[in-house]
Order: sequence, then structure tokens, then C-alpha cells
Amino acid sequence: MNYNTHIQNLKTNFSNLDLLKELDFEYFFNNEDFAKSCINICVDLCNKASEKLKINLNFGVLLNYKFNASVGVKEKKSYIIFNLGFINRWETIISDSVELFCRENIAKLTISDNEKNKLKSILNECCISYLFYHELAHILQLSDTKTNNTYDFQEQSSTNNLFDIKKHIYEIDADHFGSIMSTVRLLEKLMDSNNQLNPISLFNYLTALLFTTSNMIIEFSQKSFQEIYYKKNSHPHPLIRIMGCKEQILEIVSKNLQIQHPLLLSILERTGTMLSQIQYSNGRIVDYPKLHQEHFKEIETYNDEIEEENKLYKELVRFKSQDFFNNLYK
Repeated sequence: MNYNTHIQNLKTNFSNLDLLKELDFEYFFNNEDFAKSCINICVDLCNKASEKLKINLNFGVLLNYKFNASVGVKEKKSYIIFNLGFINRWETIISDSVELFCRENIAKLTISDNEKNKLKSILNECCISYLFYHELAHILQLSDTKTNNTYDFQEQSSTNNLFDIKKHIYEIDADHFGSIMSTVRLLEKLMDSNNQLNPISLFNYLTALLFTTSNMIIEFSQKSFQEIYYKKNSHPHPLIRIMGCKEQILEIVSKNLQIQHPLLLSILERTGTMLSQIQYSNGRIVDYPKLHQEHFKEIETYNDEIEEENKLYKELVRFKSQDFFNNLYK
């Protein structure tokens, strides 16, 4: 199915959605070509998930300028929506991430100017995959729903909602699945014709993936990063989510490749340093290494509690992630 077919299906099943038509892309997107590349990635992923997982899933772009994404499930029909505002802002986040990354000392010596476009293209594809599969995880979490209610998950963090540990558990579970799938996609992109990986490329691209995924999460948080919280708000604190994504990405690499522990630590330190050098929307600056050091023990305690609570939610994707992965890649 192409994008137009997806939105026609969505209009039939979810008539309240104000969806952007393909013929209107040029009027609403800052860069039509970049927007189309993001949308085509999502349409392809959506078609694959629908076929391989046997689910009724459609993708669309919502005519909304907020930096947001969402999913909805109703009567076994589901959607993944990216806001117009997300796609317009996403190109700047990708470009800024690549520019800052390429000014870093090691990157300056190992990444040529000609490779920047390749880096941007791969990061775009992998980070869009992270977000798509994060959203798909929410749909899979709800796949056994027996009622006819419409369930909706918004990615933009809210401080107005009452704390619900189930929502935090679902978000961390979705991050877990998104990180797995984006890392696999990155490794596929970096493999040469002999299924070999260049260690320098792996070091650079893994750092860039962690860095750019972190930037996406921080933008979704829509509030000051500096105030650490635990059992509050609609989503876990972005620092906690970033740490979880980093852990999952490096675990996948460590399991599948002969990577030495010092290299993994270097990737973490390198990413943290770069996060502290970028200015986010509303002038926000993130002192990642300081926050990580000062709150590490409390975050570990929070994560331990979440891990224990996970056992009560059999619908979590993490308990079936290998099955989902096998189905998607068979």
C-alpha cells in the first residue's frame, strides 16, 4: 500500500483524524523531499509489520504543528501517526546532530565531508525506525484488548497527567523494542559485502545513533531536563529513557559482535559529552555527565522497581520481542 491508501483506510476507521494528503506536502513541509523520505520509510515499515505480524495497521501524518507522535487502537484496527510538526522539526534535529557530531575530535579525523550525507541518511532511517517500532510496541501491548474503546498513546510528555506506573512501564518497554530494531537496522547498513564491520565506522555510527536518539527523546520531553523526577508525569524522565536506550543498543551490539567493554564505555562517555554541547528548544542545555553521576543510584532504584513491576504485565513486548523480531525478519 502507498501513503494515499493508508490515509483512506484511516479516514474509514478513524474519521476524527485530520490527516495530511500527499498532494498537499509541498504546502506544509519545509523540505518536501526530506518529508517524503521519512514518510516512505514509515509506510514501508508499516506494510511490513501488517504483513508479517498479521495486524490491521495504517500510517498517516497529522496536520498538527506540535512535535509529537501517537498511536491508536480500536476494535483490532490501529494506526501510527507522526505529526507534521515532528517531521518539519526532525530534519533540523538530524542536521544539527550530524554537524555537532562531525566537529567532535575523533569524528573530525575519521569522517570525511563526503561521508556526512551518508551519515545523515543512515541516522534518519535508524532513528525513524526507533520511533516507529516504539509506537508499534504500544500497539502490540494493546493487541489483546477485549473492549471496543479507543486507546491512544501520545509521545509528547505531559506534566498534567497523574502518575500511572503502567504508563511508565509501557514507555520503557516501547523504548526497549525501538532500540533493538533501530540497532539491527544500523548494523545491516554498516555490514560490507562479506558481512564484516569496520571498527571505526561502528564506533562512530553507534555514538551518532545514541546521540541522535537522545536528542529526539529530549525534544519529546517538552520541559526542562534539569529537574529529575521518578514517579511523576506521563512519561519517565528523559534521562532515564536515554540510559535505557543506551543500555539496550550496546547490549544488542555486545551480544552479536566481539566488542570489548572499554569500547562500549568510550561510546557512552563520548555520547554524554556531546549531549552537553547542544542547545535544545527554549534554550535548554543538558549537563548529561553531571546529571548521570548525581542521580545514578536513584535511577538504578527506580529501574529495579520497574523491572519487578514488569512481571505483572504479560502483554509487554519484551517478553515476546524475539518472536516479533523473528516474524519481522523471516
